[in-house]
Amino acid sequence: MTDALTGKSATLSPAEHRDLVTGLAAAIVQQLEPDELAVFDETAEEYFDDPAAVLDPRRRDEAVGFGIDAALLTPVVLAVVGPVVDYLAAVVVEVTGEGIKPHLVRMLRRLLHIQDDDPAPAAEPPGLTPQQVEHVRSIALARATDVGLDEAKARLLADAVAGGVRVGA
Repeated sequence: MTDALTGKSATLSPAEHRDLVTGLAAAIVQQLEPDELAVFDETAEEYFDDPAAVLDPRRRDEAVGFGIDAALLTPVVLAVVGPVVDYLAAVVVEVTGEGIKPHLVRMLRRLLHIQDDDPAPAAEPPGLTPQQVEHVRSIALARATDVGLDEAKARLLADAVAGGVRVGA
């Protein structure tokens, strides 16, 4: 659920949204370009300060591994997973009702396989249907294409994002 005026999640606070986006992005970067984790936090800070500047293709000057510039894989992944987190937050609220909002972040952290530092037990998040996982993949693919990835790289990134969510039994 995203606010049409601000582009921000209407369900999550900005800090919660950023935390979830960063957690999922780190897991995907770990999978696709693990060497970049050494600069992940710094690159994520730059991205959140000015996404458009960090995603500017003129900043790309050195390709590595995945085929995206080392300094630009993290912001691309962050840009792709932001709308995915918004969609998943809306799904959890829809499935569980408005009463879930106080527990939403913890459930999303579990759904996205992100470490939760809170020792209190959380309700088990609902698993996604195969159709919802495919929707996550389509959101990621569309966003990856929007930020300038070619078709093959966009598909690889979309597959990694879809692979990072919990599927129901």
